[in-house]
Amino acid sequence: MITRTLLTLLALVAIAGGCIPAVTSVGAAPVIRAATATPQPRPTPTPALPPEVAVQSPALLPAAVGDLSNAAAWDRYTIIAALSPGDLSVRGTVSLDMLNRYGINLDRLYFHLYPNHPDFGGRLDVTSASVNGVPVASGTQYSDTLLHLELRTPLRPGQSAHVVLGFSARTPKNASGKTFGASNFEAGVWSMANFYPILARHLADGGWDTRQIESRGDFTVSGVALYDVTIDAPNGWTLVSTGVSISDGPVNPQVHRQRFVSGPQREFYLGALQGLAHAEALVDGTRVVSYFQPGSADAGKLGLEVAKRSLRAFNTRYGTYPLTELEVVQSALTQFFGMEYPGVVLIEQKLYAKPSGDLEPIIAHEIAHQWWYSQVGNDAQGEAWLDEGLASYSQAIYYEASNDPQSIENELQFFRDTFSFARSVGRDAPLNSSSADLGGGRYYPVIYAKAPLFFHALRGQLGEAGFDRFIRAYYTAFRYQDVTGPDLLRIAQQSCSCDLAKIYKDWVLTSAKVAIP
Repeated sequence: MITRTLLTLLALVAIAGGCIPAVTSVGAAPVIRAATATPQPRPTPTPALPPEVAVQSPALLPAAVGDLSNAAAWDRYTIIAALSPGDLSVRGTVSLDMLNRYGINLDRLYFHLYPNHPDFGGRLDVTSASVNGVPVASGTQYSDTLLHLELRTPLRPGQSAHVVLGFSARTPKNASGKTFGASNFEAGVWSMANFYPILARHLADGGWDTRQIESRGDFTVSGVALYDVTIDAPNGWTLVSTGVSISDGPVNPQVHRQRFVSGPQREFYLGALQGLAHAEALVDGTRVVSYFQPGSADAGKLGLEVAKRSLRAFNTRYGTYPLTELEVVQSALTQFFGMEYPGVVLIEQKLYAKPSGDLEPIIAHEIAHQWWYSQVGNDAQGEAWLDEGLASYSQAIYYEASNDPQSIENELQFFRDTFSFARSVGRDAPLNSSSADLGGGRYYPVIYAKAPLFFHALRGQLGEAGFDRFIRAYYTAFRYQDVTGPDLLRIAQQSCSCDLAKIYKDWVLTSAKVAIP
């Protein structure tokens, strides 16, 4: 996510000629890399998959279908729901097939009900709950944003449970100026982020993640799962989602039924569009689609080109994006510039009015989140610097692949100016600060400026070859997993066979006055 806090910062950071520098470079003289075609790995023989797992295969590139052989490590969501545009509601059931992998008896299950957070301006009600076919008692806390189910019999380690929740969700309309625009109907986009109950993470220390949701940064912190989602929608609405559509047919003359399946993903995004145009292309086996308002056709087509270049650049630098679809949607977000979901990114509509401005780096940033958040996960409420720092630094890496040294330097200089100003007025903080700890105007400069500068400083210390080894090893080691700061440090030190404890301590663990690279 990139927030509207940027607008305030722009008023504070003087930019020569009125231009807004965007991302950063590596050292005084940035290293420019030409984009190269990404060789597609040969598909490896895939073990026979159970039918309920094999059905997810269309969401993955042939070379990545083998990832599904690890399906036992992930829970499975099956959602069956119907859209009612008249009252902007979604009603249905979510079935969760889960396994107790946690080594302790579970007497409760916890679910996040994100739309009940005041920032969403909507509502998510659970209307019924059963576990293994038996109705169970439930309760909520934190203004109905956290639901718990009371298990009649504790779920022992290694045991599975089939949880069925009836639910009804609704979103506001034309509310992006005051609420979370990714859950809203405005400008032809009905965005239904987090419309279903999401199982909370169970932490390594043996407890559920039951923290109260902070408004700063990204809301959702969830585990990897497989999704099979069937939606009934009135004709005339184009559905966009995480994953791919595997069937679409009429229910009656007014309604069609569409089924979507995902690869291993951290959440399922659903949107319904009216009146938007689109352009699409195929990049390294992935279908890339740009949806845009008809009056923004030129910018929408530019958005497609930026998405294509981003995908090629990050495939080359980080490792191949494993999914068969990626969608970019012009949306009314208003309070922030972009928002990422697995396989879908939303971009603030006003950026399309001046595509020569921030549209390009914002799209690159949100697409980078397909690696740093969607594939390599982290605690977005506790260590937001991990994904946001790399997504922001990816803006510079995108321009490196485009062989554009001035834009690289502009991006880096913007990070430098933003962090320097924040530090001068006492707004520095350790990178590993939680969202809750970054009040007082510190969240944006620490997470979106200091964090990418840390990766720039790390690159300077590792050298070009070492940084390339690190970034690819980091992606490979933690795909479909959750990473922490110490994990990143370990992979970086292995990449250079060197001691990085000081740079990590100065930037991540403390607010020492570091040299700005």
